[in-house]
Amino acid sequence: MVRAACTIVSLNYLPYARTLCDSFLQFHQGYRFYVLIVDRLPSGFDRTIEHFELITVEELGVQDFLSVAFKYDILELNTNVKPTFLKFLLARNIEQVVYLDPDIRVYRALDSVFGALDEHAIVLTPHTTSPAPDDGQSESILLSCGVFNLGFVAVSKRAETDTFLSWWENRCLKLAFSEQRTGLFVDQKWINLVPCFFDSIKILKSPGCNMAYWNLQERQLSQNGNAWVVNKSRSLEFFHFSGISVDGGEQISKYTDRFDLTNRPDLRQIIEDYRAELISHGIRDSHSEKYAFGIFDNGQYINHLTRAIYASNLDEFSGENPFSSSSKFYAWAKSKRLLSNLDSAGSYTAKSYPKSDWRLLTLNGLLRLLLRFLGADRYTMLLKYLSHISILRDQSGVLNPK
Repeated sequence: MVRAACTIVSLNYLPYARTLCDSFLQFHQGYRFYVLIVDRLPSGFDRTIEHFELITVEELGVQDFLSVAFKYDILELNTNVKPTFLKFLLARNIEQVVYLDPDIRVYRALDSVFGALDEHAIVLTPHTTSPAPDDGQSESILLSCGVFNLGFVAVSKRAETDTFLSWWENRCLKLAFSEQRTGLFVDQKWINLVPCFFDSIKILKSPGCNMAYWNLQERQLSQNGNAWVVNKSRSLEFFHFSGISVDGGEQISKYTDRFDLTNRPDLRQIIEDYRAELISHGIRDSHSEKYAFGIFDNGQYINHLTRAIYASNLDEFSGENPFSSSSKFYAWAKSKRLLSNLDSAGSYTAKSYPKSDWRLLTLNGLLRLLLRFLGADRYTMLLKYLSHISILRDQSGVLNPK
C-alpha cells in the first residue's frame, strides 16, 4: 500500500514544511512526503536538496487559476487548493494521504490515522472534545470558525472520497473566503457538513491528535522517557503549533492570551525544542521576496478591498489576467482609488480599538446625533445596511464597474 503525507506553503513557510517533513519521515520510513508551493520558485531554487517532493500550484491545473489566485488572499489560496491537491495525489496511485498544516510536528507514528484510513474514506479531528469550563465564549469561536480543525484531514482512495473531494473542491474554489461574519471560513467551515453528507467518516477524538492552543484546557503534557504523553494516558501523535513565533518568549500562540508558558510550564520544553528546529531549518533566512500572488506585475501591492471588489465582479473582468497592470480591471481599480500599499484593517479588532482615539470619539458622536435625528427604527436600519456593506464583497451599491 502506498501511503503519503503532505502540506501546503508559500515560500515564507518553507522552514515549517521542512520541520514537519523531517518529523513525519522519522517515524514513517518508506512513506512519501509532498509539499505544494503556492507561490513561484525563485531562480536557482534547488529542489534536489529537499527531503520532500515539491509540487507547484500551477501543476494542479486549477481552472481559471489566475482569477482564483487574485480573488483569494494568501491564507485563502493556501487553504482552498487543499482538496485539489489531495485529488492530485490520489490520482498518482497513492492510496492513503494525510494532510498536515506546516506548523504541525509529528511525535510518533500516526498509527491511529492510517489505521482509521484502512476502514474509512475520511478522517477528521475536532477542535475540542469536551465542553469549555467557562461561559461558552471559546465555544462560540468554534461555532464561527468550524467544528473540525482542517490543519489535519486524511483520505483514502475510495469512491466516496472522490465524491467528497469534488464537492469540497467546488466550494473551496468558488466560495471559501475568510469571512466569518457571513458564515464562511476558508476550507474549514464547509467540513461542518461532512458528517451530514457522507458516511465513511472517522472522527478521531484522541487527545494525542492535533493538540493545540484551542484545546489546552482539556489536555496536559508530560514526558515518559523520550516520549511525550497527553493526560498521562495517550501518546502525543502530533502537536499543532498554530500562531507560534520563534521570538515569542512566553507566548504560546499569537491567537490566544489565555495560555502562555507561565501558566502552562508543561509546554515549555516542546515549544523551545520546536523553535530551535525552525531556526535550524532556516526560519531566520526565510525568503524575503514578495508573495507572487500578492502584487500586480508592476509591483503594486494587492489589498483586501481590491481582491474583494474583483471577486464580486468576476463576470465583468473575465477573460483577462487580473494581475496585469495593463488589464481593464487594473485601470478601473486605479480610477476608483482602490490601489494602496497599506492593508492595516486586519490588525484591528473590538479589543484593540483605542477608546480614547479622537476619530472614534467623533464617529460615536455623529452616530448619537443620527440616532436622535432618525429615531430608533431608521437608525437600526442604517446600522444593518452599514453592517451589510462592511463585508468588502458587498460593495455593489458603492463600487460597481458597470
